[in-house]
Amino acid sequence: MKTWIIRIVVGVLALALISVLGVSAWLVERFNASKPRESGEVSLSTLENPAHVVRDENGIAHIFGETDADVMTALGYVHASERYFQMDLARRYMRGELAALFGEDYLRADAQTRTYGFRALTEDIVANLSDETRALMQAYVNGVNARVSEGSVAPEYAVLRTAPEGWSLEDSAAIVVLLANDLAAGAGPDMDRALLDDILSAEQLAQFTMSFPDWAPTMLKAEDMRARFGEVQTQPLPPAEAPAAQSDNQPGSNAWVISGERSETGRPLLANDPHLGLSTPAIWYYVRLNLSYGPVVGGTVPGAPFVILGRNAHAAWGFTNTGFDVIDILERTRETETITTRTEAISIKGRSEPVTITVEETEDGPILNPEWFDLRGFDEDAIIVRRSTVTAPGNRVADATLAIMQAQSFDEFVEAGRGWTAPMQNMHFASEDGTIGYTTAGLLPIRDENGDWTGFVPFDELPRVRNPQGGFIASGNNLVAGPDYPYALPGSYATYRAPRIEELLNARERHTLESFTSLQMDVTSLQALRLLPVLLGSEPESQLGAEALAKLEAWDGALNADGPEALIYSAWLRVLSGAIWNDELDTLAVAFNQPRRAFLEEVLTGEAAAWCDDVRTDAVETCAITAGLALDAAMAETADAFGRDMNSWRWGDMHVADFDHPFDSLPLIGAMFANRVPVPGDGATINVAHFSYASGSYDVYHGASLRAVYDLSDLNNSLYMFAPGQSGHPLSPHHGDLAPRWAAGEYFEIRDDWDVASAPEGSHVLSLTPQ
Repeated sequence: MKTWIIRIVVGVLALALISVLGVSAWLVERFNASKPRESGEVSLSTLENPAHVVRDENGIAHIFGETDADVMTALGYVHASERYFQMDLARRYMRGELAALFGEDYLRADAQTRTYGFRALTEDIVANLSDETRALMQAYVNGVNARVSEGSVAPEYAVLRTAPEGWSLEDSAAIVVLLANDLAAGAGPDMDRALLDDILSAEQLAQFTMSFPDWAPTMLKAEDMRARFGEVQTQPLPPAEAPAAQSDNQPGSNAWVISGERSETGRPLLANDPHLGLSTPAIWYYVRLNLSYGPVVGGTVPGAPFVILGRNAHAAWGFTNTGFDVIDILERTRETETITTRTEAISIKGRSEPVTITVEETEDGPILNPEWFDLRGFDEDAIIVRRSTVTAPGNRVADATLAIMQAQSFDEFVEAGRGWTAPMQNMHFASEDGTIGYTTAGLLPIRDENGDWTGFVPFDELPRVRNPQGGFIASGNNLVAGPDYPYALPGSYATYRAPRIEELLNARERHTLESFTSLQMDVTSLQALRLLPVLLGSEPESQLGAEALAKLEAWDGALNADGPEALIYSAWLRVLSGAIWNDELDTLAVAFNQPRRAFLEEVLTGEAAAWCDDVRTDAVETCAITAGLALDAAMAETADAFGRDMNSWRWGDMHVADFDHPFDSLPLIGAMFANRVPVPGDGATINVAHFSYASGSYDVYHGASLRAVYDLSDLNNSLYMFAPGQSGHPLSPHHGDLAPRWAAGEYFEIRDDWDVASAPEGSHVLSLTPQ
């Protein structure tokens, strides 16, 4: 009897092992089959003439073709080869179709996206395309679909046991809308104020959502605004919400440009590092497109055929987020609104029937359904409407981006933005003729005393400057302009990076590529330098707290990866922030467990010191007492996690950039998709590296998604970097090869002075031929 049982058990285990081995072998075969082709020859029925894709030693794609349409077809083929799953997820998010792939957990996200009406917007964008842009986008779409039709387009589909759909013009438009929506500001602060209004006094609410501080610089200077608009403001300013200091957890970026008088070469230098969520693969895909009007080099977003950030043969440009308030969450009375309805059917993996939702819409925008949106704090008897410039009709961003790629002068660069609706970006520019400039494009609402939109700032009166008197324009997501600009600029603005950038720009008479790359990698925290004098006066009671305080007394404020000081400081601020406002916020504290850097400084050094008192106790705690107790608690927690020997602590051991992938937590195969690397800095340093207070770890989720420095004396000297790597395929050598170099502050060139026949050593040539 026992023998038969043993035989049965052995047989079951053997079958299980065979099944596992069989599945593993099948996955290995599927993974290998989906690897992108880097050399040889491929015939495409959608190609008019031969094209060539040369991948250099970093995997950067240099694309050559006889016509611009051929180049775009090849770009579509390459994007699909390297990044199709990424493209598909972005498309599904914008369509509201994630639940069909991943199951019911994504129903809420799909319902929210369907409510916003993005699908109709993508159709509107396609309808508005010029003939030239439509033809190039269609060539790109043809290239994408040529690769999809070959099969085995990405390894993720083998894991999910599903096949991808083809690509369309509307899908490429969805990529544009995705960026616009992610970068649009306004909804978060409105939701926050609704939550806080019932539990904070008017004075407390004003402090907690404090205005942009007077000591921080605006990007555009008063003398340049007066030169453009005159001493007297040309528009009356209605009462408006003051520009707010953001809580430093919003999308951000750095960019600065200097005139030739400020550079060693006598020509401008421009730097840009957009800050976005870190992911595997990266949001950007670097290319060199050899087009009829010359080379265009820079970052594309897979799914769309445009170089969004980069340079052409004559000029370079970089973007940062304006932070302008372009989304309102409104309380309205149902009886006073004209309401229409539409139904949306959402398919869910594992269900035979879709879930049907009804979306109500007003003239200002959709009504948010509390089943899908967190509407705590709003009047339960009101309808809550989302008004946004993102979904405004008439979007011509695709045409505008193509025009930017072709712009050789500042006038052409500015004019390219006409018809751009969203996202509003700070657009820095430099050309080889020595011109530097700044502009923005998009719909900037003008509000009356009731907050209603009465129109938009005319395109010709948007913030703009050519060759500023100071010789530079620097953006760290700070307030764009002060009262000398004749329109109100409500929004959310970062505080500490811009003054540090200006300080370092002014620290030397003339700059070089090397000084610019050093500036991009700067991790000295202006916030730390401003807070340390008061923090060092705190009163810890524990031995660990006293030891930590002694280490910070000699600290220079640089959050380097080596050494314990950055960890001590970061752990302290995380605990101290909660100690300052958790008692006032009570049950809402979990919703605001995030840095509020400018507010924290106002509490510790300004007129909001009353927040240091714990309202739950009878005693009145001073900031020195509260900070000391917070240091004791933070050091006890850190010692429990990392040991009591403070000299062994290293910021880089705990502060790790995590390039997220949907599969990186899966057993057995998850490690193939994961990319992690230690980094310095924090959310207030120029070299941004945000971590979440709520997560309980110091993992970095938001940082420099790419870095570029453009030399207008010779654009081939320009420097680039991004992470984790060019390819989205886990078996590619370029899946994560750039992450360590990105963290270390290294750069590479993308030159345009060679062709297919003279490609650099180590390049791989893929020839695409018409069928």
